[in-house]
Amino acid sequence: MTTERVARLAEFAALPLSADRAAVVAVTLGAWLHDANELSAKMSAPAHLALLPATVFTHGSCLGEETPA
Repeated sequence: MTTERVARLAEFAALPLSADRAAVVAVTLGAWLHDANELSAKMSAPAHLALLPATVFTHGSCLGEETPA
């Protein structure tokens, strides 16, 4: 992940990002992306297709409960 790519992505998302912050974000994303892609490939394997998350988030309206306005 390059600083230039981070800056472009921030621009497309209309997020103000200084050059210093873009450099820090690029380093962080660069470290995360390799492991995230590795985990994605692992979890896409047939042996893991039936796995579900341990925590499931539901919206109160799905349970017939009132939700705050």
